[in-house]
Amino acid sequence: MSKRALRPRVLALLAASIALAAVDARASELRAGFGAEPLPARIGAAIGGFGGLTTRRAGGTLDPPEARVLVLEQGDLRVAIVAVDIVIPRPNLRDALLDEVAPQGIDLLALVATHTHSGPGGFLPGFLAERVTGGEYDPEQPARIARAAARALELAVLDLAPARIASGSQRVALARNRRVTGGAIDDELPVLRIDFADGRAPIALFAFGAHASLLSARGDLYSADWPGAARAALAARGIRAVYVPGPLGDQEPEIELGTWPSVATEYAKRTEYGEAVASAVMSAFTPLEPRADVELAALERWVESPEIRLRRFCALWWTTPLVRGSVDDFVSKRAPLQVVRAGDAELLFLPAEPGASLGAVLRADLPAGRTRFVVDLANDWLGYVVDARGFERGGYEACFSFFGPDMGEWLTTRANETADLLDARSIRPADSR
Repeated sequence: MSKRALRPRVLALLAASIALAAVDARASELRAGFGAEPLPARIGAAIGGFGGLTTRRAGGTLDPPEARVLVLEQGDLRVAIVAVDIVIPRPNLRDALLDEVAPQGIDLLALVATHTHSGPGGFLPGFLAERVTGGEYDPEQPARIARAAARALELAVLDLAPARIASGSQRVALARNRRVTGGAIDDELPVLRIDFADGRAPIALFAFGAHASLLSARGDLYSADWPGAARAALAARGIRAVYVPGPLGDQEPEIELGTWPSVATEYAKRTEYGEAVASAVMSAFTPLEPRADVELAALERWVESPEIRLRRFCALWWTTPLVRGSVDDFVSKRAPLQVVRAGDAELLFLPAEPGASLGAVLRADLPAGRTRFVVDLANDWLGYVVDARGFERGGYEACFSFFGPDMGEWLTTRANETADLLDARSIRPADSR
């Protein structure tokens, strides 16, 4: 049996030990580290993002797409959050990255795509994968991206130092529903603040649900889109920033581009919007009071994917006899759900692209004082996820929701179960004493 076939089973078995390791480390200091590395940005190579039958090829770089990594460590538990400026994550990339970073002793690794539509492409094989990402497959590209992400992770491990953390959330009006006028809007901007006693630059990890697609398919420059502009604006304020996408399935930036915007206008609006997000991050970040006496816990849980149920009356459904084999090959049969808890911050990593209404469900009924980061596009992409009403209504997101009208309920239930499982396993040793 191959290493790839074994890994999900091994990680599923390790999940309990990861959670228990966090409990055993309660008296240990928390350490944190940051690393960043540019991704491969080769002229003439595929830009990934907008689907289609042709490949968009790079003519240069507006701002370099990067891998940005936050490593958290307490006792024997080491967690890595790897945010990569690509459109979606897939198991081939995560497997390659896990192989690259094996010497770093990572217990839980979350590979998150920032969802820029102007990052390196060509890393996914298969008819449907190439059509979804708009990038002709290059067999060498997965290894290139994995090596860059691994280097960022190595730098983060080298940067580990005693840290204090705090989390909070800011209400913002920076997104709008791109599918339904007056529909659900993601207005939560959770922020994790990490400070260091030795005076090194603090770290801000923030999540927000708005597509990183202010730059259209007309452009041929690599870019991290507005998340890159937001990170640059935070760097100018002395903050090392890591962005992870919130529930953005049906969300777009609340900014007017005009009826027929030029590429130059898109570049300017990308910067303007990124600066607006950075200002909102600072509004949440500044009043936080980081503490050292916090606990780190983590859990990874593998689940079986539901049965594929494509929506009727979509172009994808009408061509099902031609593409059903590609859909079956593309959709993973198993995928990981992860939860990382650092003090009052709880990061819930989802292998799909749900929208704002489902994000609201996942944030509901949290214990007082806990900040939940609902992180889309983590470790895999099981497609868009809409609620039952959205599936019935149709549209682009519903047509790329592969599992029928009940997928929203399935995902939120499994995600909450995973968070509850971490709670249960975290307190069990104390109960037994």
